[in-house]
Amino acid sequence: MKIRKAAALFSRSRKRPRDGSLPGVTGVQWSLAGLCVLLALWSYEIQDYARLAMLSQGLVAASFVLLLIVIREVLESRSIGKVCLIASVFVFYWIDLLSLTWQRSPFAVPDGFPLDETQFSFDLIHDALLYVSIFQLLLLVGYSLRPRLERPLQLLAARTDSLSLDRTLVAILLVACGLVPMLIYYQFDVDRVMAAIIASRSPTDFEAGEPGLAQHLALFGIFGGALFFVYALKVKTWRRVAWILLGVLAALPFISAGARHVWLYISLPSLLILLRGFKGSFTPPRVFAVVLGTLFILTIAQFQIAYRTVGWNEIGSGPTQELLSLNTNGHFTALLFAEHLVPNEHPYFRQPAEFYFLIHWIPRQLWPTKPIMESWVYYNDSYVQGANFNVTPSVVGQFHMDWGLAGVIYIGAWLGFLATLADRVLLRLDSDRQRATFVVVGMFYAFIISSFRFYSPIYFSYFLFGVIAMFLLTRRRRQLPVLSLAHQQAG
Repeated sequence: MKIRKAAALFSRSRKRPRDGSLPGVTGVQWSLAGLCVLLALWSYEIQDYARLAMLSQGLVAASFVLLLIVIREVLESRSIGKVCLIASVFVFYWIDLLSLTWQRSPFAVPDGFPLDETQFSFDLIHDALLYVSIFQLLLLVGYSLRPRLERPLQLLAARTDSLSLDRTLVAILLVACGLVPMLIYYQFDVDRVMAAIIASRSPTDFEAGEPGLAQHLALFGIFGGALFFVYALKVKTWRRVAWILLGVLAALPFISAGARHVWLYISLPSLLILLRGFKGSFTPPRVFAVVLGTLFILTIAQFQIAYRTVGWNEIGSGPTQELLSLNTNGHFTALLFAEHLVPNEHPYFRQPAEFYFLIHWIPRQLWPTKPIMESWVYYNDSYVQGANFNVTPSVVGQFHMDWGLAGVIYIGAWLGFLATLADRVLLRLDSDRQRATFVVVGMFYAFIISSFRFYSPIYFSYFLFGVIAMFLLTRRRRQLPVLSLAHQQAG
C-alpha cells in the first residue's frame, strides 16, 4: 500500500506543472505601465521643452515605482524575469531620458551627434516617449502569456550535473577555450597576451573580422567562467579559491576587452545561485548580499566602459568623470536618431530579424555575399560618418526602423514571453544538482537583457554555445525507483 501511495505521489509530482509560484502581473503593475502610456500620449499636446521635460520626469518616476514593486516581488518569488524586463527599460531608456531633461537646454542634441539641430524636435520626442512606454507595457503582456509547453521546458529541467572525471576535464577545457583566440593570434607569446589584456580596446584586435573557429571556441570560455563562479558559491571549503581563480582566468579576456554584455553572461548565473540559496527567506544581511552582488556586477561594467579606450593600466589616473557618470547607454538618444532617419530619410526596411539568426552560422567562406542586417548598416553608417567604431539604435529603434509601431509591439511582447519561459525553467531546477543548467538559464536572461541594446544573433550565440556545453557536462535525470522513493518517505 505504501509503495502504491509513493508511486501515485511521484506520478502526480511529475505531471503537475511547477509554475504556480511564478508571479503574474498585478493590477498595480498594469496601472503604472498604463499610466506611462497615458503620459506619453499627453506629451503630444505639449510644445514647450521645459514642460515636456517635467512630464518626462513624471513618466520616469512612475516607471521607477513600477521597478521598485517588481524588485520587492522578486525577493519573494525568486523569479527574476519581470525585474530583468522592467530594470532593462529603466537602465537602457529612462536614465538616458532623465539626462536629456536635466540639461541646461532640455533635450539638447549631444556634442558630436550627426544632427544639424540644437535640440531634438518635438515630434521625435513625442514618438520616442510613446514607443518606449508601449514597449514597456507589451513586455508585461508577453510575460503574462503562459501556454502549455511542458515537454520542451522539461527537456532542460531534466538535465542534472555529472561528476565523472571526463566531464571535469571537459569543464577545464571550456575554461581554456576563453584564452584560445588570444593565444593563437599572438602565437602563444604569453608576454604579448598579457600586454593585450591590459591594453586599451582597439579596432584591430583579435576580435576584428569575421569570427572563425577560435572565436567560436572562445564562447565556450564564457560558459566556463560562469560555471566556475557558480561552483565557488556552492562550496564552503578551500576549493572555493581554486574555483574563483579558474573563473577569473576564463573571464579575464572578455572583461578586459570592454564588452559589458559578456560580463553580464558570466556574472548573472552567480546572482541567480545567490538568490536561490536564500530559499525565499530574506533577512537584512541576505538582502544586503543581493544588493552588494548587484553593485559588484555594475561596478565591473562601469570600469569596463571607462577604461576600455585607455587601457587597464590607467586605473587610478584614467577618466574618472566617465567612471562616475550615471548615463553610459544613451539608447533613448539612439532611438531619437533612428526616428529621425526612418521614415524621413529612408523607408521602413521591412526585414525580419529572425532571418539573420538563421544565416548567422553560415561561414562567409561558403557565402561571401552573406547579407548583414540592412537597417543596422544604414544606422551605423549614418551615425559614425566614416569613423572606426560602431553603434546600435536600441531594440526599440531597431524594430521602428524595420516595421514602425507594429515592430515595437511585436518585440516587446516577444521579449516578455522569453522572460516568462526562463522563469518557468528556473522554477524547475535544483541549484545543488543542476548547476550547469542554472548557468544556461542565467545566460538566457543575459541574452534577453542584451537584446534591449540590439536584437542580434551574436548575443544569442553566447547562450547557444552555453547550451552545447551544458549538454556535455550533464546527463538526463533518471526517474527514481518506486521502492527507493517509498523508503525515503518511510524514513
